[in-house]
Amino acid sequence: MLLANGDASRADGITTTTTVEVDFPPETVVDGVLFVGFALAGILLIFFLWRDTSRLSHLSRAWLLLLRLSAFVGVLIIALNPHQRTQKESFRPSQVILLADTSTSMQQPASDPAVGTSVETAEMRWEVIQQLLAESTLVDSLREQHVVDVATFDSDLLTGLLRFPKRLSSNDSAVPAEQSDELPAADWEQILQPAGLATRLGDSVDKLLAESRSETLAGVVVLTDGVNNVGRDVTAANRRAKRDGVPLFAVGVGGTKPPVNLQLARLIVPSDVHVGDAFEVTALLQSSGVGDWLAEQNRSGPLSVVVELLRRDPETDETSVVDSREVLLADDGVPVEVTFSQSPISPAEVEYSVQVRPPPSLLESRDDDNFVSRTVNIFDRPTKVLMIAGGPMRDYRFAKNVLYRHPSMDVDVWLQTGSVGISQDADEILFDFPETREALFSYDVVMAFDIDWSRIPSERREWLSEWIANEGGGLVIIAGDIFTPRLAAADEEFTDVLTLYPVVLEPIRPQFDRKDRWNQPWPIELTPDGQAAAFLRITDDPETSQLAWEQFPGVFRAYPTNGQKSGATVYGYFSDPLSRTDQGAPILFASQRYGQGMTAYIGSPEIWRLRALDEAYNERFWINLTRMAVEGRSKRGLQRAMIVLDGREYGVGQTVPVRARVLTSSFETLDQDTITIDVYDPRGRPLIPAPVLRQDQTRPAEFVGDFRVTTPGKYRLELPVPDSAENIKDEVTVTLPKLEMESLQQDVSQLEALVSETGGAYMTAEQAVTRLPELLENRGQTFVLDQQVVELWDRRWVMFLLIGLLSLEWLSRKLMRLA
Repeated sequence: MLLANGDASRADGITTTTTVEVDFPPETVVDGVLFVGFALAGILLIFFLWRDTSRLSHLSRAWLLLLRLSAFVGVLIIALNPHQRTQKESFRPSQVILLADTSTSMQQPASDPAVGTSVETAEMRWEVIQQLLAESTLVDSLREQHVVDVATFDSDLLTGLLRFPKRLSSNDSAVPAEQSDELPAADWEQILQPAGLATRLGDSVDKLLAESRSETLAGVVVLTDGVNNVGRDVTAANRRAKRDGVPLFAVGVGGTKPPVNLQLARLIVPSDVHVGDAFEVTALLQSSGVGDWLAEQNRSGPLSVVVELLRRDPETDETSVVDSREVLLADDGVPVEVTFSQSPISPAEVEYSVQVRPPPSLLESRDDDNFVSRTVNIFDRPTKVLMIAGGPMRDYRFAKNVLYRHPSMDVDVWLQTGSVGISQDADEILFDFPETREALFSYDVVMAFDIDWSRIPSERREWLSEWIANEGGGLVIIAGDIFTPRLAAADEEFTDVLTLYPVVLEPIRPQFDRKDRWNQPWPIELTPDGQAAAFLRITDDPETSQLAWEQFPGVFRAYPTNGQKSGATVYGYFSDPLSRTDQGAPILFASQRYGQGMTAYIGSPEIWRLRALDEAYNERFWINLTRMAVEGRSKRGLQRAMIVLDGREYGVGQTVPVRARVLTSSFETLDQDTITIDVYDPRGRPLIPAPVLRQDQTRPAEFVGDFRVTTPGKYRLELPVPDSAENIKDEVTVTLPKLEMESLQQDVSQLEALVSETGGAYMTAEQAVTRLPELLENRGQTFVLDQQVVELWDRRWVMFLLIGLLSLEWLSRKLMRLA
């Protein structure tokens, strides 16, 4: 029982209250019986006292009764346990979590296509969510009763992005003082930008519920199109929400009808073509929803569309149609191959484009994938390659034959074990390293197959370094069993050579030389850079190329390394676990920029084993590797500035690494820590802020950085040349991941299954503004931080008072001769 309210004070959201209480009424039956017995005992004491003093005067009887009642009241007060309670309380506000989908499927249109709409004018799904959170009153309405947290998910969950505090009111006295109405700065476009290559809807919601478990969690609002293409379905998340009593709400975006779409899924065209060499431009055309559309139109048979090949004239910058095909589309999802043949007659950098023209009555869900373009470098000067081999190893023989047969390459060879009179398939057979700088500088690429570097004088090795750094030459180094161990052991003598390696060679270990140890092949582990690298693309299609590498059994051995050098890029590792060192697995593929040129490293002399899968794989590998090595050489006319990319094709959401070499007008190192590069997205809009490239500390003339691609199409890169009006240009192509393109319509049934029986509901974005604030109940709680109880009767003077009363009664009874 509360007898009195004491003082109440508030500080930093904590309320301190002091009250005086007694233990009455009784809380249990036993306590009630005790209190009744105590009352009966008091009545009996008074009764017997009154009867025992019947012979005394009224004054004496009153005096004894007063003493007896005073003692009884004192004991009664002790039984009631009067105490002072001091409590510190705080308030935990109700919480709502907004979980937004940021996978690339959110770049699809937010509604079913209509006449007169296109991708440029249609709202994207993520833009609808942005408007709901940033421009509508939803967040403000929820803040009236809840703290609002924002999280995102795609292939993984990302929490703690934003927190909007509960709006303060006159009743919010327990809210911490530092909490205010001031809102956090929210870059909604950055937070909601679609980038994920997969959607893990079920696992993300389940993980969020597990991490955010709280009695004040009023609900989780999932803003998504319902796509779930990775991980578990939504059953586990639904089960956890029902068990924890957390309502789930689904706000669905996206059209609900099966979308109709034509897509140029792939454009296959060589990056470099020699003048006079015929080549093919091959487009893969896919369709979805066309069969249902034909049925709605009461039309039978396949749909006929026109596919056109366009060519942009490098001199006039005008684009014209050079060829066209009428194509009958196959079943939905089955790609149709459309091929155009071209024969260039003059050198130039030419942009070829392919576009598909559907019938006007066909309304597509998106039309920005009906056009795709690539740039082809048409040149008339053959690539001149010098191949040096320490011995007639298999990789040397196969690579030599491949390059020698290629019409755009001139191949000279120096077999270090050869002698005058030998026969080799080559344009010229050498018996020594080029004897003059001019002779060496005439080559575009040098390929060194486990060579004996001691047979090249130090002066000529300096020429080699100069040729790479200043002339843009490309050096390809293939490690082997004979001379590579000697080079690693004699590092001081060949410091100039080891500087050219993108990896650190390890002096040979005893177990490396045991032939019985290499008794099985080990697969090649490609890194993300390796999966994107053009020279490792051994088929026309990046996905089939990746599959081919996965099917490749691998190589038996690789030269041990002690890691990569600063600035080097690693594309693949040797997966044998017994070959690992403290620095990791041996590196199989790596490269580094070296001045204007580059050096590439192959860590095993067994690439020829690719021929077991397909002889074309081995041929493509060596041709692509040569083209990568010659890239800097082909651009040596632009020595003051150059953009170097690891690949030309990336998926939406990936990061594109960029390296740029920039010199002053006097061809000296640029005295700047950073430079900016202009990047324009497929719609021609510049990335803001522009990507910043930072100076490479190991190569002061080079700058490195990266940027993320978020929209499918062609990105254009422009690098301003210092003290010049010239811009160096390059481009990369960005495609949508197939996983996110498999289901383009909103999965309403899955969203309804997610929220079923949790106390939540499914709704559209238009309904969410009014329904969510009504359905999300306030679960804010006041809780005790600390309390102290002081028993008021537990005092020394209380004990003396009771003793005094009882003693005084005894003395009085003595004097009145009652005891």
